[in-house]
Amino acid sequence: MLEIKNLLHENGSDLLGASGAAIYLTNGSALTLGVNRAYENLTQIQEEEVIGRHMKDLEEARFFDRSVTLLVLKNKAPMTISQRIFRNSRKVVVTGNPIFNQAGDIIYVITAVYPRELSDEPHRLKPPSAVSFTAMDKMVAASKIMQKIFLRAVQVAAMDATVLILGESGVGKGVLSSVIHHFSPRRNKPFVKVNMTAIPEELFESELFGYRGGSFTGALKTGKRGFLQAASGGTLFLDEISEVSPKGQAKLLKVIEEKEVYRVGSTTPEQVDVRFVAASNRNLKTLVSEGRFREDLYYRLNVVPINIPPLRERPEDIYALAQHSLKDLCYRYKIHKILTPSAVQALTDYDWPGNVRELHNVMERLVVLGEDTRITREHVFDELGVALSAPERVPFVLNNDFRGALDSFEKKILSQAMEQYNGDLHLASSALGIHRTTLLRKLRKYKLAFKKNGLLADGRQG
Repeated sequence: MLEIKNLLHENGSDLLGASGAAIYLTNGSALTLGVNRAYENLTQIQEEEVIGRHMKDLEEARFFDRSVTLLVLKNKAPMTISQRIFRNSRKVVVTGNPIFNQAGDIIYVITAVYPRELSDEPHRLKPPSAVSFTAMDKMVAASKIMQKIFLRAVQVAAMDATVLILGESGVGKGVLSSVIHHFSPRRNKPFVKVNMTAIPEELFESELFGYRGGSFTGALKTGKRGFLQAASGGTLFLDEISEVSPKGQAKLLKVIEEKEVYRVGSTTPEQVDVRFVAASNRNLKTLVSEGRFREDLYYRLNVVPINIPPLRERPEDIYALAQHSLKDLCYRYKIHKILTPSAVQALTDYDWPGNVRELHNVMERLVVLGEDTRITREHVFDELGVALSAPERVPFVLNNDFRGALDSFEKKILSQAMEQYNGDLHLASSALGIHRTTLLRKLRKYKLAFKKNGLLADGRQG
């Protein structure tokens, strides 16, 4: 809990400073964990007044007229409401978003608070767009690393800094870009996603910058807006940025630097007001060193980097995402399905080269194609195309040494678990279903390696 809260106040001053989105953080029981400085400035409510207090208590004490956190916990879904701050009689718009653990329980509620006057229509509450809600519904973070990434995205959302999201295909870069837009002051303006691999090089300028009527063969007489104009006032998400040609990179760099574009066939510049978020599944720094990506563009994009690790490196999220997908799919298809423990183990043991996207696709096939209510290990292996291995034989007991055979078998299982999870006690104990101290005792018994303070150690007593 302290680790999550500290992200609001890193190095003694919160990452947002005094401006940008105000953030209010509670746990899954509606107890306040912290607020950032922007929240204190907006509401005149200081963190020491609310920390550790229940949201219902704060309602009754008339800090504000109603709590969005309580609505989020009740509905288990993102919520947006208007709110009145009694301290300074200010009206604000608050959006609460849940973070779920592997059991599907809400462990945190992150609330972004904005002045009411930021809305396009001051007299009418305008909630975030449907695409934002869809993105938030998919944001499941059971592992600590994903909780940190989620909070980093929320924090940087308030500022107009360019964000570069890195990670393998299918890890959720597009979802995280939606989260950034959802929490930004631009949330009621367009959010435009562009897959750079889908744009032929010869159409790069016309698609991105637009063109005047009749500027080339086949052009519309009325001309056409480009993606930059379509995203005016909002966020432009450039996915697979590594695939842009050298010529396109030069054009893009100029737009980011000068904030203006020339439509194809036009000699008059147009000012653009967009927030850039880019993503890549390739290492841009390596591409720069190889001369395949402009160094100046890399540094223009890499203002705030967010690196999403692959699913295989955060096994805690596999079960949480599988259950979340199962719940949504059962609701969509009006089917009742459950995951058996053996199915969960099979899902967790798989490497998921396609990451979250592959996991969701597998879950959809399991729900749609399976005839049984219970999803078993055999069903999972069948959909993954993994052959069922024969049960491993217990070592033959010689000379009536039953205890020795058990020890040998147990040592083998522990060795495999520690090798799979790179000596990490927490991950291995979770996978084995035993307490961390129990695992540590057994590792020392068999003199097996484990991580101590992040370094690899062995089980020998010193």
